[in-house]
Amino acid sequence: MSRRRRSAFDALETLALVGALGLILSPALKGIAYRWRVQHPKARSDAAIDEALEDTFPASDPPASRFVDIPENRKHH
Repeated sequence: MSRRRRSAFDALETLALVGALGLILSPALKGIAYRWRVQHPKARSDAAIDEALEDTFPASDPPASRFVDIPENRKHH
């Protein structure tokens, strides 16, 4: 095999190995990132804020979806 072909083959082989390594490590890195986000102190406080806000919005009173649904914004004729 010529030197140029051998060099191209080595480059493709290296690229294939790096790609395979990336596919193998990707799920592990995602898991580590997820656990870090869940266990981070700020993540716990955000969840507590979300839980506290759930009780402040009654289901019978949905938020206004249009500008005119807010009584203060209606024009009085």
